Amino acid sequence: MKTEAKAPEKCSVELKISLDADETKAIVKKVESAFMREAQIPGFRKGKVPLERIRKEFAQGIAQEVRQAAIRDNADKGVKEAKLEAIAVTNVKDFAHKDGTIEFTLIVDVKPAVKLPAYKGLKIAANDTKATDEQIAQRIKSLRAAYAKFEDAKEGASAADGDFVQIDYSGELDGKNLAEVVPDQPVIGSGTGFWMQLEEGRFLPEIIDAVKGMKAGETKTGIKVKFDDSVAPEALKGKTPVYTVTLKSFRSRILPDDATLAADAKVESYEKLLETTRENIERVNTQQEEARRRNEAIELLLKKATFDVPQSQVAMIRDGMLKELAENMERSGVPVDYISKNSENILKDTTERAERQTRLYYILAEIAKAEGIKAEGKDEDIGEKTMEFVLANAKQ
Repeated sequence: MKTEAKAPEKCSVELKISLDADETKAIVKKVESAFMREAQIPGFRKGKVPLERIRKEFAQGIAQEVRQAAIRDNADKGVKEAKLEAIAVTNVKDFAHKDGTIEFTLIVDVKPAVKLPAYKGLKIAANDTKATDEQIAQRIKSLRAAYAKFEDAKEGASAADGDFVQIDYSGELDGKNLAEVVPDQPVIGSGTGFWMQLEEGRFLPEIIDAVKGMKAGETKTGIKVKFDDSVAPEALKGKTPVYTVTLKSFRSRILPDDATLAADAKVESYEKLLETTRENIERVNTQQEEARRRNEAIELLLKKATFDVPQSQVAMIRDGMLKELAENMERSGVPVDYISKNSENILKDTTERAERQTRLYYILAEIAKAEGIKAEGKDEDIGEKTMEFVLANAKQ
C-alpha cells in the first residue's frame, strides 16, 4: 500500500491510497471465492460453479464488492500509515480498478492545529454575591403573598393590591360595542361576574389599576386601554378602546405577620427565616456568578483562539442540538410547523453554536494537555475540570 496525503485544508485531508498488483489480486480472489461458495446457478451444484461462469454472471456484483472490500479493509490502514489524527472519513472518491491495481481517495476530517491562547491570568471581574437588603425584602414579600389568606371584604373597604375581585366590564371603540369589533375574542369585549386578582399580568393593566381603590358596587367609566401592537388583535392595533367597570364584590388579601409567616414556612422564628432567606439568596447568587464568570472565560478563550474545526464533528453536535430542540418544542406545545417555517435561521444559529462548542472542546483539550490535567474518576469531565483551572488562574 502507498499513501499520499495533501496538506490539510479546513481540517479536511485528501488521502490517496494505492494498492499494488498483489494486494489487488488478493482482494479480488477473496471476493470471487465468496461468490463461488454462495452462487446458485441452474445446472450447477452450490460451490461447484466454474470461476469463468461466476465472473460472467456476477460481474457487476463482484466489481461492487471488490470496491467495498478494498475501501473497508484499507481505509483505516491508510489513515494510520499516513499518521493522520482522523476524526472521520467523510467521503470516498476517484475509485479506479485497472491494470491489476486499485486506487481511491479518502476525504478525511482531521484534528485541527490549535495554537493555544493565553489562558492564565484572564481578566474576569468577580461580583459580590452577598444578599442585599432589597433582595431579602423582595423574597419575604413574595413569601407573604404565597401564604396570604383571603376573606370577604368588610363593608366600606376598598380593593387593594392582591385582592380577588369580581367585576362586570364592557368596552367600546368609536361608539361601537367592543364585542362586535373583536367577536373572536369575547373576553376582551366584555365580561360578567369576572374574577381576577389585582396583580400585574392578571388582566388588562389599566383595568387592574382602575379597580384598585374602588368599593363594592362602584362603577368607573372612561377607562382608556392601550393594547400592545405586537399582541393586539388587528382591529385594535393603534386603537384605544374605552371601558366601563363595576366592582361587584371582592375578597381582601390578609398577609401574615412575621410570627405567622415563620410558622407557615415551618421555621422556628422570623429571625431564623431571615437568616435562611439570606443563605438561599446567596447560594443562588453564587451559582449565577459562577455561571457568569464561566461564560465570560469561554468568550475570552474563543475570542483569543480562532481556527477551523472538523465539519463532521460540527454536524454531529448540530444534529444533536436540533433533535433536542425539536423534542423540547414538542413537549412545550410549539406548533409542528415552527421549525419548517424558521428552518434557515434555526440551522444557522445551531451551526454557529455547534462550531463554538467544537472549538471550545479543542481549546480545553490543549490546555488540559499543557497542564497535565487528567480525569481522576470514571465520570469526571476533563473539560469542566479544565474550566475550573482557567477560572482559578483568572485575575479580577
